[in-house]
Amino acid sequence: MPDYYRDLSADYHWIFPDEIVKPPGVIGGTSTDSRELIEAVVEALPPGAPVLDCACGIGTDAMALAYAGFQVTATDGSPAMAAEARRRLPAGVEVLTSRWEDLPAVVAGRFELVLCLGNSLVHTGSHKAMVAALAGIREMVSPTGTLIVDSRNWELLYRERSQIVAADRVRERDGVRCTCVYVWTFPESFGEPCLAELLFLAEHADGSLIHRRHALEFQPFTPAELEARLVEAGFAVAGSSYRHDAQRYAVAATTG
Repeated sequence: MPDYYRDLSADYHWIFPDEIVKPPGVIGGTSTDSRELIEAVVEALPPGAPVLDCACGIGTDAMALAYAGFQVTATDGSPAMAAEARRRLPAGVEVLTSRWEDLPAVVAGRFELVLCLGNSLVHTGSHKAMVAALAGIREMVSPTGTLIVDSRNWELLYRERSQIVAADRVRERDGVRCTCVYVWTFPESFGEPCLAELLFLAEHADGSLIHRRHALEFQPFTPAELEARLVEAGFAVAGSSYRHDAQRYAVAATTG
């Protein structure tokens, strides 16, 4: 899988509002449409339970869980994203670089909660690769634990086919004002990869305006396909926040 996030890691924080990227963070904050499901699972955990965020990105979800008192381990397949998470996360959170299928060889122990958020599984690229990734993740879930994985609602995105999607506001951090625009390219078939360019427009304190572009490739899947692949990897689906009109959804699964 290409490291689409090598250069994007430095800009990724601009996607989220301050309350999500700054301590103590918000549990489920990166999955707004699924916060109720995520919060319900987290609230049922024992105090200080071991948690693995295996698609940690820059560390936003791991940060919120760490500040809530959980014993958090964070991993990401992108070395650059893992480095950014390491820089941002509080002391005591172990951050490792690992592909999902390699987790059993890289991360010790089992976890009461495993998160795979941020619409990340879409980068596996194929049915077979996704099942292999989920099988690796399954080895990390304790017999009493839960996996929560989220996704864009790709069917809704393809129905709407909005080619240009701008952020809802300009954000300001460290003297820089910035906004993000997604520029989508949709293929004829749902089964073909979907392309997006993330365009960041940044105004610095001296008034200079710069832009940075990052290209991403996604392999869409339906909610039914995600649930079927979870079962194929050895999970039992325990719940879902899917709604046909919501931009994102999450699925909770156990090891059965």
